[in-house]
Amino acid sequence: MGPHGGLSGAVAAKRAVLYLRVSTARQASTDGEAEGYSIPQQREWCARKARELGDEMVEEIVDAGASARSADRSELQRMLAALAALPPVSTTSSCNKRDRLPRDRADDVRIMVAIRQAEATLVSVVEVVDETPSGKLMHGVLASMAAYYLANLATEAKKSIAQKAKSGGTHCVALSFT
Repeated sequence: MGPHGGLSGAVAAKRAVLYLRVSTARQASTDGEAEGYSIPQQREWCARKARELGDEMVEEIVDAGASARSADRSELQRMLAALAALPPVSTTSSCNKRDRLPRDRADDVRIMVAIRQAEATLVSVVEVVDETPSGKLMHGVLASMAAYYLANLATEAKKSIAQKAKSGGTHCVALSFT
C-alpha cells in the first residue's frame, strides 16, 4: 500500500474537464447547425489534446453565446466547480485558446487562482500555457493581449458610433416598417 492508501506504484488516472465557448448565440447556431461550427471544432481539438496527454475526459462544459467580457458566466463557474469537486490528482481544464476564458485581467487572476486551488492545471490546445516559467509568462502576455483586444474594440466602436451620429446617422439599427 502507498502512503495514501492506494497501491504503491499505481498511477492515478488523469482527468480533464473541457471548456468550450463561443461569444454569440449566432455563432452557436451558424447555418442552422445545432452548435454552429466553432464548438464542434473546439471539442475535437480539446479531446485530441486530452488524449495526447493521457487524460480521461470526465466533463465537457459548453458556453454557447457567452461573452468573455466577464467571468460571471454560469458555465464558466460550473467548470471551476467541476474542477474543485474532482480529487486533485493530475486534473486539467482544457480549452481551445486561453481567450475562451475571460478577457479581463482581474477575472483571469481569479480564475487561475481557482484552478490552482483545485490543484488542477489549465491546458490550452493552441498555445503553450503551462506551469513552467515560460508558460506562465506566455499566459500573462496572452491574457493582456485579450484584455487589450476587448478595450480597443470598445474604443473603436465608440468612435464609429460618434462618427455615424456626426454624419446624421443613428447610433442603432434602423428598422423599416413597410
